[in-house]
Amino acid sequence: MAKIKVKDLAVGMTLIADVCDPNGRFLLGEGCVLNEKHLKALNAWGVISVEINDEDMPVNKHSIEISPEIYNAIEEQVNQRFRHNDMSKPFVKELVTESVRFFVEQLRE
Repeated sequence: MAKIKVKDLAVGMTLIADVCDPNGRFLLGEGCVLNEKHLKALNAWGVISVEINDEDMPVNKHSIEISPEIYNAIEEQVNQRFRHNDMSKPFVKELVTESVRFFVEQLRE
């Protein structure tokens, strides 16, 4: 399973989990092979990321490995920033995940 930002999706990728908008409205089902219309709809409905087949994950030539200690430190710092939020809410959970991803990406640049 690979989670990918909607902006990084490409036609032909296959979803491995249902996709819902931020309000929980069902948009696309598991097994859907994405086309151009799907990509536009996901952007229009405010979807941030989706789960796709690992084989469909684009190769990132600029990726670097970071140690688990550094990743955990970033995750802990982000969780501390969001400590007053309800982590059971899907939006907050996704925001925390994307924040961790953002700070990890900053290390790569």
